[in-house]
Amino acid sequence: MADPNILAFNCLNPECGKLIKLRRPAKSGIYPVTCPHCKVQKKLNIKGLDAFKDASDASGTAKLEGPVLDNSSKSVITVPDDFLVGETYRFMCPHCGKQEIGLTSNKAGIKEFLCPLCKGKITVNVRLKTQVLSFEDETRQLIKGKLVLLRKGWLNKDYPLGLGKHVIGRYDESGMSDISIKNDNAMSRRSIRIDVDQTEKGFAFKLTVLKATNPVLHNNSPLANGESVSLNFGDTIILGKTKFRFDKDL
Repeated sequence: MADPNILAFNCLNPECGKLIKLRRPAKSGIYPVTCPHCKVQKKLNIKGLDAFKDASDASGTAKLEGPVLDNSSKSVITVPDDFLVGETYRFMCPHCGKQEIGLTSNKAGIKEFLCPLCKGKITVNVRLKTQVLSFEDETRQLIKGKLVLLRKGWLNKDYPLGLGKHVIGRYDESGMSDISIKNDNAMSRRSIRIDVDQTEKGFAFKLTVLKATNPVLHNNSPLANGESVSLNFGDTIILGKTKFRFDKDL
């Protein structure tokens, strides 16, 4: 039968990994522990005897848990998942991988918090839901539009957007897009489509994400696959490492 007063675990130094035994402290907390074999010291979040007073199973044996590395001094980790306002998410701590964390936010923005178990710093980017648009919902422009490829150190390149559909993506001879961009492997072959429609009220420009391995950014806000936005003059669009601006085609 395990002795609840003794804590046994393997050294957290990957070059050692040998068994360590120590007497469990009376109170839970963060304690420096030095491995008697490799002499490497780690700060560990250890549950003391006070945490097991009410944690006995039916046989009366205390339920034991191993130590958790204290990650409070480590750099912040940003969870790359897509978080939307008003939605509830559950994910494991990216530091220790042992603590499940729940998140619901009613406001957009960067949220920073600590893992309650290992004290590691975590950030997530919560964004507003992007509205899926039809042409009836879109902003109408009286002037035709164009995409401007912004190139540092080079002249910008214009791509006029006539009526119809325009697929933009990475240059690929096996399947060319309407607007194909060379030298950007971070861009998908068919990344976005811009639909141009005209009525007596003017022109409408709708951007729809087709497939994007890397995020498509519209005015620095990420769009998921299948999402659509209405374009207004001056908007910026980032595909992979390439940046465009939506301008008037005068």
